[in-house]
Amino acid sequence: MKTQAKSGAARPSDGRSAVWPVLGETLVTRKHLNEAKLSRAMASVQKTGESLPSVLVKLGLCPEDVVAATLADVLGLQLAKLSGTPRIPADLAGLRSRFLLDTNVVPLSVSDGAVVLAMADPLDEEAVNAVAYKTGLQVTRAVATRSDIRAWLSAIRPGQDTVADEASVSVSDNDLERLIDLARGAPVIRWVEDVLAMAVEAKASDIHIEPERDHVRVRMRLDGAMSPVSLPVEGTPEAVVSRIKILAKLNIAERRLPQDGRIRTAVRGRDIDLRVATMPSLHGETVTLRLLDQSATHLDFPALGMSDHALGRLKDAIAKPNGITLVTGPTGSGKTTTLYAALRHLMSPQVKFMSVEDPVEYEIPGVSQIQVKPEIGMTFARALRSVLRHNPNVLMIGEIRDLESASIAVEAALTGHMVLSTIHTNNAPATITRLLEMGIEDYLVASTVNAISAQRLVRLLCDKCKRAEAPPAALQAKLAPMAGNAFRANWCVPVGCEHCRGTGYRGRMSLAEIMPMSPAIEAAITEKAPESRIRAIAREEGMLTLFEEGVRAAAEGKTSLAEIYSVIGMGAT
Repeated sequence: MKTQAKSGAARPSDGRSAVWPVLGETLVTRKHLNEAKLSRAMASVQKTGESLPSVLVKLGLCPEDVVAATLADVLGLQLAKLSGTPRIPADLAGLRSRFLLDTNVVPLSVSDGAVVLAMADPLDEEAVNAVAYKTGLQVTRAVATRSDIRAWLSAIRPGQDTVADEASVSVSDNDLERLIDLARGAPVIRWVEDVLAMAVEAKASDIHIEPERDHVRVRMRLDGAMSPVSLPVEGTPEAVVSRIKILAKLNIAERRLPQDGRIRTAVRGRDIDLRVATMPSLHGETVTLRLLDQSATHLDFPALGMSDHALGRLKDAIAKPNGITLVTGPTGSGKTTTLYAALRHLMSPQVKFMSVEDPVEYEIPGVSQIQVKPEIGMTFARALRSVLRHNPNVLMIGEIRDLESASIAVEAALTGHMVLSTIHTNNAPATITRLLEMGIEDYLVASTVNAISAQRLVRLLCDKCKRAEAPPAALQAKLAPMAGNAFRANWCVPVGCEHCRGTGYRGRMSLAEIMPMSPAIEAAITEKAPESRIRAIAREEGMLTLFEEGVRAAAEGKTSLAEIYSVIGMGAT
């Protein structure tokens, strides 16, 4: 017979609203927290609806193990120390590992008709009632940290009730327990939180953790350039990697194969998404974290920093009711950000927007965003064919990567849809060649493409320390025609200061060469003219090349000539 779940001495059923203030004041009394930090945490609890323990840990206000121990004292519950081989007791067959991961609970033991349940949130009545219902047992609650619970469960494969056998993992049980112990150490937890906070405050795009023979190299990518992190690594490389794997819900026991995951967390009160990728290397696992700061990113045209010339051409292209607008460039050139800005510019309640992406980097209200999942057969092509049945007005395709996705984009454009997408080529005219090589007929390319934008990201000079300095007279004379009469000769060079972390640069802007489709270019495509001829026509019709756009930006004092030569070179002058 199923029974009601029972609790410890402090009756967790009294509710969160009564317990959280007591927990907070206890932490303050024990000098683990001050009043200002508690007020900040309670405000976040009210705003987000998350539990106080979760908020305290996410904001880096109090160590996870301290919060758990104090919560156990406040509630009069046992503090569970998880150890041993992860395994769900055989008589709890109704509890699947996926359920345990989702609710952050671990069944420790069963005796006398009751199950002892270690919980990250012992006030989660839904989880307690679900366990009582599924098992027919009474529930006695205990407290454990969320990271301990997830580490304990990480070796259990989704859908399995027992730990993976030896053939499926790369470490022994003893080694796994050691990794878990290392990952839940307070110094490692604090170090990971501090590095994330440092990266967010510096507006870094990536964090790279690279074990070497006798140390761990940690770097951030700031404005596209790698910069060393000065914070000494706490603990061993395995401890740091295991901690990140636990946060990303990856298998810490598997160290032979690459893994990908995602972390959604709050850092210093800001919502951050992190894309996590691990890769086995000679001296351990290399980890790369891509930071997607939802609160700091302004996905609109002004924030891109494009010239008025380029922005005007791009707006004209996406103002058309149908057709394809393509953004091209190498990885990390801001292509997806430009597409998001275009969606924001077009946003209207009278228009249906859909996107197919891999991965979905930023959430955009008003757009139905579909995540590609090849492992379950949800490929780009399959998703796109299904999306067209929903009849969107505007369709964003994360990337045109093969004939099938290109054909669907053309089909959508021909049937009255506006299509925005990216493709990998070096410049705008080369995109025509790429589409033809994929197998798209020349007349279809000519009739469906509205415009092609090739872009690069260049670093902006730091306003606090940049110094006026003209290039040599001979070079200036050569560049003057590209700078144009409308621009002031305001050449500057980087210096470096505390504001820009000594780099001389702070922030980035987009440079874009935009080639609208015209009757002359359409004719050249159908006549199978070479790429050089298409480029010549585009320039005759007013297209500025990437190098010309860069020279104009340097002449205005926005960036340096050295940066332009570094990113673009002298090509297409």
